[in-house]
Amino acid sequence: MMKDLIISAISNYTPDKVKTYVESINKCGFGGDKIMVVYNLPQSTIDYLKNNDWEVFSMESNGHPHMSRLIDIWRVLDHIQTQYRFIITTDVRDVVFQSNPSEYLETHLTEKKILVSSENVLYKDEPWGVKNILEGFGPLPLKRYENEQSCNVGVVAGYQNEIMDLLLLNYLVSQAGDTQHFTDQSSFNFIIHNNLVKNVIKITGLESNWALQIGTLPNPNLIGENKINIKHNKVFNGDSEFVIVHQYDRSDLTKTIYN
Repeated sequence: MMKDLIISAISNYTPDKVKTYVESINKCGFGGDKIMVVYNLPQSTIDYLKNNDWEVFSMESNGHPHMSRLIDIWRVLDHIQTQYRFIITTDVRDVVFQSNPSEYLETHLTEKKILVSSENVLYKDEPWGVKNILEGFGPLPLKRYENEQSCNVGVVAGYQNEIMDLLLLNYLVSQAGDTQHFTDQSSFNFIIHNNLVKNVIKITGLESNWALQIGTLPNPNLIGENKINIKHNKVFNGDSEFVIVHQYDRSDLTKTIYN
């Protein structure tokens, strides 16, 4: 049976900035490979990752790491030529794994190819998202996507071939915008909501326990029922714990759990 992979990217972080992320994966039961693409990382952080069984690939950032990571993760996967089943790629500093992502994907990604995480608001109702599209691409794509759910590029999972194609396409589309700004998130949403590919995309929000995006929870136009609660120092959606918690540092409640 093919293994799964968690692959992420970081720049400049000291070990304390990645400790919560790394330890959560150690504890969650994930049994696959772990790869970190790194830019300008202190040796102490590289040593910490290697001591926790991460394979480290040092790269030169071409532009902002938010965009560079897309193509560099693709390059690493293309270079190593390892065949994986599921690939999970996430942000690092503000992400926690509460349970094994492989188990969730086995049971919930049977008909689609890629799992993405909604921020549980429409683009037109999320001020940062509107500003992000306008800065990066102008008003035309905002008109097209304003009634789609804003989804987060910081938590994505799926089958290897589809994830690699998404990473490459995400990078290429991001470069078509004003790269002085963060164009990775907006271009990601242009792709996943495009009618040409949306049949392979599964969007999960507050109706599931895959990945909680905390940043938009105070939004008055939240989509879905907020059943979030804390039990046993973990974040639950009703009676089911979330597999992944993203942006935990944006809530005083979750900050106390994970810091």
